[in-house]
Amino acid sequence: MNTNPNAKRILCYGDSNTQGIIPGDLGRYPANVRWTGVLQDELGADYEVIEEGLWGRTTNLDDPFEGFEDKNGKTYSQGIIRTHLPLDFIILWLGTNNLKKIFKCKPEKVALGLEDLILEIKKHVAASKRGFKQPKILVVSPPILAAKVVEVKPHFEGAPEKSKDLGKEFMKIAKKNYCKFIDLENYISVSAVDGIHLEKEPHAKIGKMFAEVIRNMETK
Repeated sequence: MNTNPNAKRILCYGDSNTQGIIPGDLGRYPANVRWTGVLQDELGADYEVIEEGLWGRTTNLDDPFEGFEDKNGKTYSQGIIRTHLPLDFIILWLGTNNLKKIFKCKPEKVALGLEDLILEIKKHVAASKRGFKQPKILVVSPPILAAKVVEVKPHFEGAPEKSKDLGKEFMKIAKKNYCKFIDLENYISVSAVDGIHLEKEPHAKIGKMFAEVIRNMETK
C-alpha cells in the first residue's frame, strides 16, 4: 500500500507472469524481483502499483477443471475493479492461458476474448456511478511460448505456434479500443526451463520498460 493520497494508481491484471511464478517451480519471486515490484521501485511514491496476478487466469473463459473456478478474468474483474477504484492505469496482460488445448482458441478468438474483457472493465468503471474517470489501459501481448512448455505442460499442445500470432491480433484490439499496446515478443523471451514463465532478468527489464511507458501515457 502506498499512503501518498495523490499517488497515481496502476492495476496490473494478469496471470502467473504477473503473479511472479518461478519457472519450473510452484513458488513466487520476491516482491522486489517481480516486474510489478520493479515497476513500483522505478516509479516511486508518486504511483501505487496494485498487483492482481493469478496463475491460470484467462481473459474470459471458464476452465472446467476442478480447482480452477476462479480463473475467468472477465467474471473476476467486477470485484477487482470495484475494490480498487479509482484507477488511473490498467496494465492488462492476459491471453496465454486461452491457448490451452481444451479451449480450441485461434489467436483471433483469444484477441476477441481480450476485447470482451476490456469492455467489461469499462462497464464496471462506468457502473460505479461515483464519477470515476476511465483508466488508461495498456494492452500487453505475451511473449511467444517455447516448445518446452508442451513437454512440461502437455495441455498447452499447439500453443507455441499460436502464440506467434497473438501480437498482431492484440494490436488490432488495442487500436480499436483506444488502448496503448506493447508486444513483449520485442523485449523478452520465456525461460528455457518451462517455456512459459520468466527468469529474473526479464522481470527487471519489463518492469523498467513499463515504468517508462506509464510516464509517457500520463503526458498524453
